[in-house]
Amino acid sequence: MPGPLPHFDAEAIRSVVDLSTCIEALREGSRELGELHPRSQVSLGEGDDFLLMPAVSPAGIGVKVVSVVSGNRDRDLPLIHGFYLYCDRETGVPTATLDGSALTTLRTPAASALAADVLARPDATTLGIFGTGVQARGHVAAMLTVRPTVERIVVSGRTVDSADRFVAGLDVGDRQAVTGSPTEAAGCDLVCGCTSSATPVVPTHAVRPGTHVGLVGSYSTARREVDADLLRRSAVFVDDRHAAADEAGDLITAADEGRWSFDEVRGDLAELCLGTAGRSSNDEVTLFKSVGLAVWDLIVASAVVRAGPR
Repeated sequence: MPGPLPHFDAEAIRSVVDLSTCIEALREGSRELGELHPRSQVSLGEGDDFLLMPAVSPAGIGVKVVSVVSGNRDRDLPLIHGFYLYCDRETGVPTATLDGSALTTLRTPAASALAADVLARPDATTLGIFGTGVQARGHVAAMLTVRPTVERIVVSGRTVDSADRFVAGLDVGDRQAVTGSPTEAAGCDLVCGCTSSATPVVPTHAVRPGTHVGLVGSYSTARREVDADLLRRSAVFVDDRHAAADEAGDLITAADEGRWSFDEVRGDLAELCLGTAGRSSNDEVTLFKSVGLAVWDLIVASAVVRAGPR
């Protein structure tokens, strides 16, 4: 009888791969993603969701199950919980299980950083963060990985207290990290939206020419981090055109309002990695909208399993 599957918990995942490894794995794997498989989403009511995310690629076969329960904030529990099953591509044999939340914590910021590495100006010195959860923390580390030139980080949270606690817990060396208003955070060279907000949090008027904006918080029409005016000002890039058209609340709402069109998408992550799409001028505002691709989990899970103990 086969023995129990090896399980990589959050600590084990972090011990064998870091953000740089994940970014490079995604850079290589995103050049040819192959056929993408749709995510299944089951409403749990009150804006909460249960998600099933299958993927098949040369990296293997895998599926992640995720629950998103907003009330967990009041229970001092993470907003997102997840579990991952990884299988061998050739045989289909289950090979390992992994902490799905830890995978998400790694792959989402890594993908944002990969896009920022292509799109953000190389001289970026300020980073604005919207949100105070695990994705916000991951995005700080990821952006500093690809833009070590950042000297100042401005955090805007739902409350000043939550932002203050977040800032106090950051480990950013000798860089300055402060709590700021939405206007101050949006005025940075790099801006990351990492919230589950149902209404726009990034004030369009504060975004300066040359800024790069990365958005990960909205994955349904119930959530939205920017308004149509910012989309109209920006060169918009997405992780995948079909996934964005199905799930990117920021984009779908603006398109439904007739104020923006998916025809205006300038490129996807594969094109950014291949160098066939990118920033056209120093003054251009670039925006990368990510809803998260199941194949990213598979790519990172494969890297973990390969690097892990045999």
